[in-house]
Amino acid sequence: MSLLWINGTLTDKTNARVSPFDHGFLYGDGVWEHLRIFDGKLFRPADHINALFTAAETLGIDIPLSREEFTVAIDATAKANNRTDGYIRVIVSRGPGTIGPDPRKVVPQVVIITEEYRPFPDELYGHGLHAVIFPTPLDTDHPANGVRTLGQPHTILAKQHALKHGCLEAILTNHAKRLVGTTEGFLFLVKDGALVVAGDQPRDVTGYAVAAFAGELGQIVVEYGVKADDLYASEEAFIAGTACGVIGIVRVDGKDIGSGTEGPITRTIRERYYAITHGRG
Repeated sequence: MSLLWINGTLTDKTNARVSPFDHGFLYGDGVWEHLRIFDGKLFRPADHINALFTAAETLGIDIPLSREEFTVAIDATAKANNRTDGYIRVIVSRGPGTIGPDPRKVVPQVVIITEEYRPFPDELYGHGLHAVIFPTPLDTDHPANGVRTLGQPHTILAKQHALKHGCLEAILTNHAKRLVGTTEGFLFLVKDGALVVAGDQPRDVTGYAVAAFAGELGQIVVEYGVKADDLYASEEAFIAGTACGVIGIVRVDGKDIGSGTEGPITRTIRERYYAITHGRG
């Protein structure tokens, strides 16, 4: 049994219903954020909730809960599902209205889900991913592409592109041909001994957390616009994301990154992330 929190009521997922007139369903008119819970504790819940509210403000959606109420609801949903470790997704849709896009007189709907989601097999951690660069650019100047909205066809197309080429992950680009993250997380490179945060990426709580503690570990952390040639020439590359944690990228577009295996800095960051999230850091 899996219980979903829907507008204040815990409902078994087999009985959960969404109106076909909900603008989240009709137009992808809504936002979402995800969190992880480790050993019964939410990881950086305030940062994630702030990201959700920022996304809602971008689309002009009034969330019917305060930040504090949201945190309580997330915690209650995790406990109702006996979830002490795992993935949590929070969704706020515009709500049911008319079949047209007019957003007036529409009451936002809130759903909290605690179903586990791990995008990559456990055995790839410590070995690394093969990835491809998705050639269709993302319009990073559009404000809706800087937050997590329900309508994300670009991400779906990128993932399909990766799978078609025998990979599990795709790296996204913008119109300036800069790399702007992946379908699952924040993109990092190790180049000339420094940890490089690819610029122009949408905000990501886990990505920012990893960059912060990498600096505390003594890594030189810099941020700039990264292009494909920078990635191909890097010594290491990895992703940091809420769903996937920290995982290396060892091959891109058929080219080995560095030695083609997980590098020492990636390993250190991955192990440090595990230690922090499991109360050992």
